[in-house]
Amino acid sequence: MSEAASYVSSGLALVPIPKGSKGPRHLGWNEARNAIMDTRSAAGHEGNWGLAHAYCSPEPTCALDIDDMALANDWLASRGVDLEQLIDAPDCVQILSGRKNRCKALYRLPPGASAMPSLAIHIPFAQRSSVTILEFRCASLNGVTVQDILPPSIHPRTGAPYEWGGNGHWRSMPEIPSNLLALWQSELSTREASRCPVPPLIKRINDTPRQRARLTDMLSIISADCSYERYRDVVWAILSLGWTDGLQVAERWCRTAPHRYDDRNFHLVAANHDLSRSPTLGTIVHFAREEGWDG
Repeated sequence: MSEAASYVSSGLALVPIPKGSKGPRHLGWNEARNAIMDTRSAAGHEGNWGLAHAYCSPEPTCALDIDDMALANDWLASRGVDLEQLIDAPDCVQILSGRKNRCKALYRLPPGASAMPSLAIHIPFAQRSSVTILEFRCASLNGVTVQDILPPSIHPRTGAPYEWGGNGHWRSMPEIPSNLLALWQSELSTREASRCPVPPLIKRINDTPRQRARLTDMLSIISADCSYERYRDVVWAILSLGWTDGLQVAERWCRTAPHRYDDRNFHLVAANHDLSRSPTLGTIVHFAREEGWDG
C-alpha cells in the first residue's frame, strides 16, 4: 500500500500537490469536496501530498508550526507551555523539513471538536515591523482547511524528502495537550475581543453581475507582482466586500503572479483580515486608476 493510501485508510484527508511545489495550485483545493479521502483517489496522484487538517476523521488534526525555536520557546514559556516538554513527549509526532531552528508537531483535536481557526503569533523584531514565530494551524476563518505537506513529499528547495520525527507515530497522533489548546483558544478570544465591537461603517457592495464585472476589470490591471503592503490591501479589500466567494476571488488575483504566490502566506494574510480597519473597494479603485483604469 502506498503512503497516501495508508494515510487515508487511517482517517487522514489529503490535498494533492504538484511535484516541485510546497502547496496546491488548483482553485478550491481547500474545500471539503476536493479533499482526497479514499484509497482509490489517493492512488491516482504521484506528486506531493498535504494534510487537510479540517477534514480528517474521526477528529480534525492540527499543527503547532514553529518558525523560530528560541523566540517561540520564550513566548510559550511566558504563558505556561513548555516547548521542550512538548517536543520530547513519548507520543510527539513531528514533520521534519531539514530546516534548522524549526519544528512542526501534529495533534488531533479533542473528540467532538470542530476545526479551529488558524492563528499566527507575531512579535516585533529588529528592522522588520514583526516576525512570525509560531502558528497554530487547522482551518481558515471561514472554515475551509489549511494544509501541511506530508512525508515523503520532496522539499522544492532542498530536493530532499520530508521525514517523520518525534517519539510517536503518525498512526497514533496524540490529542493536543490541554494547556496548548487552552492557549490557542485564549489567543483567539483575545484577538476577537480586540476587534471593533461596533459594526464598522463599511458599505458592503452588492454581489451583482455589474459589480463582478467592474471588480474583474480593475483586478485585471492591478499587478499581483507588487509590494507586500499593496498585496495585503488588495486581498483585504476583496474580503471586505462580504461576498461568499471572496477568498477565492482574492486567491485568483494573487495567482496571476505565480512566481510570487505562496499559499501559506496568502492564507495568513486572509486569516488576519480585520473588518474594523480593512481597506475597502475604494482602495482597489485607487490602485486601478493609478494603472490607468477609467471605469
